[in-house]
Amino acid sequence: MRENPILLENEKQANKTVAKVMGTTFCIFTMVYLLNVLGVFVIKDGIMIPVYTCSSVLLLLPMILTYLFKVENKYIKYVNVCSSVLFVMLISITLTYHVVVVYVYPIAIASLYFSKKLNIFATSLTVVGTSAGQLLAFYLPTLKDDNFETLYKTVVWGIIPRAMVLIAVAIIFTMLCSRTVALLSKLTKSAEELSQYHKEMVMGFATLVENKDGSTGGHIKRTTMYVKLLAEELLRRGGYEAVLTEEYIKNLCMAAPMHDIGKIAIPDVILQKPGKLTAEEFEVIKTHAVSGGRIIEETFGHLGDEAYTKMAYQVARYHHEKWNGKGYPEGLKRREIPLAARIMAIADVFDALSEKRCYREAMPLDKCFDIIFEGSGQDFDPVLTEIFLDIRDKVERVHAELSK
Repeated sequence: MRENPILLENEKQANKTVAKVMGTTFCIFTMVYLLNVLGVFVIKDGIMIPVYTCSSVLLLLPMILTYLFKVENKYIKYVNVCSSVLFVMLISITLTYHVVVVYVYPIAIASLYFSKKLNIFATSLTVVGTSAGQLLAFYLPTLKDDNFETLYKTVVWGIIPRAMVLIAVAIIFTMLCSRTVALLSKLTKSAEELSQYHKEMVMGFATLVENKDGSTGGHIKRTTMYVKLLAEELLRRGGYEAVLTEEYIKNLCMAAPMHDIGKIAIPDVILQKPGKLTAEEFEVIKTHAVSGGRIIEETFGHLGDEAYTKMAYQVARYHHEKWNGKGYPEGLKRREIPLAARIMAIADVFDALSEKRCYREAMPLDKCFDIIFEGSGQDFDPVLTEIFLDIRDKVERVHAELSK
């Protein structure tokens, strides 16, 4: 079953929060240690020093893993819980009954992850750890506990009641977490349904335009796949790290079908003309870039997804700009052209060349790749052109599959 993306993101954020909380606890415990040195507390140095040393390691471990080594996997939360339980166990040995509230520390940490399984794990481990700590404290007293003079009293009046309190607190935390997870699941489902409606609307618009200009039916699918392949390879090679992310590629693939949406405003007599366009007719065709940007703003500008709207606008308005500044509608050059539009330009031109149009037959693939190569540094971003040519085998596979 696919995990809830909100819960996955929460887990990453929870790791950072736990690291900060346990780092703060380290600072507080350091103050306790210093107060003990000054004589405010009366814990023997023979006990306090090793406990402080061990606790420091346990409390700083989450911060080391999260921030120093940037470790992110599903087991980090268990390491965090185990570290907190061992810390509480050491505290229970050192300070015995004076730190009852601290016993819920691991359970509270586990609850940040909204995981019932982790809550049960943390509760079980905490009960065992604190019980063991109290037993050790009875046999190795570091601060006399007048309430529990015998082992019987320690177990019956100390360990058992506190275990029951821990379990009760854990149940409350678990119920709250379960309720939160249920609400998040509903929100995620609603968001996914809305996203699906959005995709269907995008594809509906794109298909309408595709049918209008006489395409054979696969242009939007092929160009989207070319865009995806090119962007993923650019990401793999480490280019544009500050801009290119998985979310960026997702939005780009959703925006790609909208690149020619402005053609809906072009008269059919020009759009479907079988012969060569006149200079005046070509000027009319060129207006589809500006019209496309305007349609995107007016149609999708109020949906609340600013990142997608911006991406779709850039793709629709600027995919005919050229690297040398001789494109349209604004004559942008080089990196003035948004990355999304530069990627789209290569995919769009390649597909236009390789497929049959109302005014000409499809060109052989070798010729299409040659034209893309010749356009490097003139029409197209040279880095993107090189990558596109490097993934030629993947592009050809997509062309073969989607041109049947």
